[in-house]
Amino acid sequence: MSDAYVLLNGNTAEINLPAGTQVIVKAKSNSRFTQKLAVTSKDGGADYLFTGNGEHNAVIGQATITGVSQLQATFEYGDDGGAFRPSRLNSGGPYEIGSYNLMVIVAENGDDSDYNDAILEFSWYTPKQ
Repeated sequence: MSDAYVLLNGNTAEINLPAGTQVIVKAKSNSRFTQKLAVTSKDGGADYLFTGNGEHNAVIGQATITGVSQLQATFEYGDDGGAFRPSRLNSGGPYEIGSYNLMVIVAENGDDSDYNDAILEFSWYTPKQ
């Protein structure tokens, strides 16, 4: 198992990824409200802002991160008045399926309880040894 994990604190996720690994980050929406996901690293190796809305896992952004192992992601949504408010978070993984790894952070606006309004996926492959 890798050394990847997520720690949640309010609408912020502290993310640890395997060092030196190429990681695909994909942001998705399942909400009519605009979702705003900011993904950053302390070393400046990652600085992404994914925004958008849509249903049925609409992809609102994607990036490839290489070599960055510690990230922070902040989740917000735009309310009917246009103000951004913090989302509630939950997470899962990392799930190891053969050499494929998946870690997911999901967000809820509060308009229902399905925790799929914003989804941030991290996926990578474990190198063969």
